[in-house]
Amino acid sequence: MAFKINTQDKIFTFRDGQELTLKEPTLLQMKSAQNKSKDDIEIAKYLLVDMSDGDLDIDSINYLPVSEFKRLCGVISDFLAIDPKP
Repeated sequence: MAFKINTQDKIFTFRDGQELTLKEPTLLQMKSAQNKSKDDIEIAKYLLVDMSDGDLDIDSINYLPVSEFKRLCGVISDFLAIDPKP
């Protein structure tokens, strides 16, 4: 029997006021992101796509200002207690 624990959600507010719900990543999502890249920035991008249920994609993340990306990485860090290096 599969055991499932509900994940936590956090609302991220961009500096222009747009809001985005980010879900706590699972170990499977973390491993999947690590399998796609060894680069910490790329891992963070893949995690953000998963955590946003696809509301963010790699292209939209690439066009974010660095300060917004760093703030998003802070959410990953809060969830994982691991600091993905932006």
